Amino acid sequence: MIAKPATQDPRIKNSKHLLRELAEQRGLAGLLHGDSPHSFGERYRMRLQLDEAARQKSLETIIRQAHEQCSSEVGGEPDPDWLSHFLSLAENIRHPAMQQFWASILAREIAQPGRCSVQALTCLRRMTQKDALLLQKAGALACHFGDDNLRLLLGYRQKGLWQGLRQQKLSPGKYRLPYAGLMQLFELGLLHQTELESGELTTPSPLTLVLGSRRLQLTPRRRGVRLLYYRFTAIGNELAALMAESAPKEYVMDLMDLLAPLGQLEQQESGA
Repeated sequence: MIAKPATQDPRIKNSKHLLRELAEQRGLAGLLHGDSPHSFGERYRMRLQLDEAARQKSLETIIRQAHEQCSSEVGGEPDPDWLSHFLSLAENIRHPAMQQFWASILAREIAQPGRCSVQALTCLRRMTQKDALLLQKAGALACHFGDDNLRLLLGYRQKGLWQGLRQQKLSPGKYRLPYAGLMQLFELGLLHQTELESGELTTPSPLTLVLGSRRLQLTPRRRGVRLLYYRFTAIGNELAALMAESAPKEYVMDLMDLLAPLGQLEQQESGA
């Protein structure tokens, strides 16, 4: 018996079909259809109309979604220059998930003007959805201690009298943030590329690490301990705060296991 050829899923498109479809959407398929009744100049003008219509659709979609997110609470009018900059950048956002994110920025800016800087918007415009997801993952693993600057805590280094230099680290890749992703965040200017270390932890003064809705309070018992981390840039801090995500439970548990040998460690929910 001759096996029947596998039926191709109609949702799967070959590369030629996909390219033709994309070209038609952008008004660039004239030569793919043989002799076109329209001149190159006419096709150029048609493409401009398609582009303008797509930009208008993007802006109206973002405005509608922002309106749905706004509440009945008193808001404020955004700075006119900020709004003009926002619209000029947002009109080219086509991915639905990114449109939703831009809508949330606008809704928050109306609720609290000055929350998002023009520099952050410009950086965000250069980011793809994949980039935004990487930043969201990094933000979920981030904490702050000592000040409000977010840090991606990697581990610690301890200098002992008898044991020499001892180092313990977590791997961000275990929590869906591979090194290639970190490199991309470095490239985008969202994380400082240099691995930093804190000042030596003071015994027995408690150190509070704020990790999302959790607060970890470490009271060191050992001397010579310094925390290792990557620090978010100012824009990285700003954008990460706009796409907050809860830290993975596995990461929280691993972080607590990492820090526990250093002294007394207590956990509580923020606001508790």
